[in-house]
Amino acid sequence: MRVVKADDYQTWFIEEDGFGVLIDPWLDKKLNPESSVLLQRERQETSSLSQKELDQVKVAIVTAPFIDHLHIPSIKKLNNKVEIITTKKVRKMLIKNQIDNPIACIDDQVIEIGPFKLAAFPAGFPYSWSAFCFFLENTKGKTIFHEGHTANFHKLKRLKRKCDAVLITLDKVKFLGIITLSMGPKEGFKTAHLLDSKRIMATGTQPNEIKGLIKYFLSTKHDDELKNDEFDVYTKKGDEVLL
Repeated sequence: MRVVKADDYQTWFIEEDGFGVLIDPWLDKKLNPESSVLLQRERQETSSLSQKELDQVKVAIVTAPFIDHLHIPSIKKLNNKVEIITTKKVRKMLIKNQIDNPIACIDDQVIEIGPFKLAAFPAGFPYSWSAFCFFLENTKGKTIFHEGHTANFHKLKRLKRKCDAVLITLDKVKFLGIITLSMGPKEGFKTAHLLDSKRIMATGTQPNEIKGLIKYFLSTKHDDELKNDEFDVYTKKGDEVLL
């Protein structure tokens, strides 16, 4: 299993024997396709993925209904045969935007996608009702865990799962300085420890790059140096691990 941090934010590419999976694809330079005073994020380059890698994509996983996870212009760039795995709420939004790709909705059952098995669970508070985290396991038992916001520690303790890599937030974000929207290093390291993973790949990186009115309601904390003797930490666009 090849795991690639596909951009400077939170798009991921997972590949096994030519079968590609995209997580929360954002493939443009502008997050909000229209001018927005509320929320915007722009960048000079798009993803680090080659056309060959994009052509390998057979499945796209959309973990939340927000524009930085559900990016309609990027979905429309994909082949219309690419299956989208997501929630019922996102499915309605995709249909409303005339996306005709096949769509599968998560539930409490394991979903088989190519050489992988996906087990989804509600995300941590305050996203429990809107987003999901998941384990993705290949035929050799190699497993990753993805959580784009905050981990539910109680759930992880009960599951007693082990992972080879965790894709989690490490840049802490709070709404109005009170509600945690994204984990910092302390919570991220705790997540990796609970899942017995020695590899941490950071998602939702550089949240301070978000512009617009929403920025006045958010407090962000970014650590340029994430050193921990217990874990290998990957934070840069294009970083990848082979499992």
